[in-house]
Amino acid sequence: MKRYLIYAVVLLFLVVIVTAVITRARRGNRAENFREFRVKRGQVSEIINATGEIRPATGAEISLGARVTGTVVKEPISVGDHVRKGDLIAIIDNRELRQDVEKAEAELARIKVHYVNRIKEKQQEVRELANGRESSILEMKKAEAELSFRRWNFNSLKRLFESENHSVSERSFRQAKNDLVKAAEGLKQARNNLDSSKAALLEAKTALERLKGEFKQELVKAKADLKKSRIRLSYSELRAPFSGVITYVSTQEGETVVAGLNAPQFVKILDESRVENWIYVDETDIGRIRPAMKVSFNVDAYPDATFRGKIDKIYPAPVIQNNVVYYIAVVKILHGSERLHLKMTTHNSIHARTIKDTLIVPNAAVKFLDGHYVVRIKGARGRGFVRVTTGISDPNFTQIKGGLKEGDIVLYRP
Repeated sequence: MKRYLIYAVVLLFLVVIVTAVITRARRGNRAENFREFRVKRGQVSEIINATGEIRPATGAEISLGARVTGTVVKEPISVGDHVRKGDLIAIIDNRELRQDVEKAEAELARIKVHYVNRIKEKQQEVRELANGRESSILEMKKAEAELSFRRWNFNSLKRLFESENHSVSERSFRQAKNDLVKAAEGLKQARNNLDSSKAALLEAKTALERLKGEFKQELVKAKADLKKSRIRLSYSELRAPFSGVITYVSTQEGETVVAGLNAPQFVKILDESRVENWIYVDETDIGRIRPAMKVSFNVDAYPDATFRGKIDKIYPAPVIQNNVVYYIAVVKILHGSERLHLKMTTHNSIHARTIKDTLIVPNAAVKFLDGHYVVRIKGARGRGFVRVTTGISDPNFTQIKGGLKEGDIVLYRP
């Protein structure tokens, strides 16, 4: 009996010793688990986290429609195909439109030949009338010279005839007078001929200018009709307005399209390089968001890639999802947008503001106890907690506005 009592006492003693050793080891481990951080000055960036999605930018995705009615005779594209600017999307039956172009071309050629020939004829007529006018001018000058000579001859004979001792016969005097009258009539006729030739030349020139004007008008009209018919023909060939990917096709070869009805939904093209990040910002955070703020984000498809951008605009109209009010902040992506696809979910960090030269401590050092923020100070009495006034936080540090001074050592567990 005494032997068992001794064994029990020894066992109890060993249990007490082991318990004391374990308790001391645990205390030591807890002390060793604390890390020290010396309060210093640094910068803290306020980060607002929100989710979003990749959307096409304004004008990045367009609907290409038909502007003529007809049967689709060729459509070498399908959803997912990449096209370059100017690539053929589809051809609508355009035989009638081609005939219209040929008619317009023939009419333009006819007008050119018709008017060019008429203008040449009229120009030749003008040249001939101009030569006739020059001849009339020479004839008039000749008649003026003749009249001048006959007037001088008549006056000379008249003076001699009227003198007392004249040697001029009456017959010679009358002949000189008749010659003077004929010369005057010849000058009058020459002037009339000159006036007639000038009038004919003026009329011919006027007709020539009028013909040129008609030719110009007809030429402009014919060219306009040809251009119009060619434009209508171009409507039958749908081509990509920019490089991108086909996202939607509603009409296949052999189907008939009606202009105005199928136009909005014929085919859609997306410029993949022109996408935006739409961030859904909670109404409680929207007051801190401003345009030009920097944003970093990632998507599930590329978990190791970080994309960056800037807030371009904030839409004023709210969006309600699951009874929560959000506002859309549109982010212009700075690089790597070609890797992103529509409807991808984005995980965003909005850099709202940065405060420099302020006291900071690790986030893990700040605790919330009894309704206050506290940190554990090395060497402080009791449990070592002191109250602090905090500011903004980022993923690593928290701003300390009051309760600590630079150089204090805080203890925390990571």
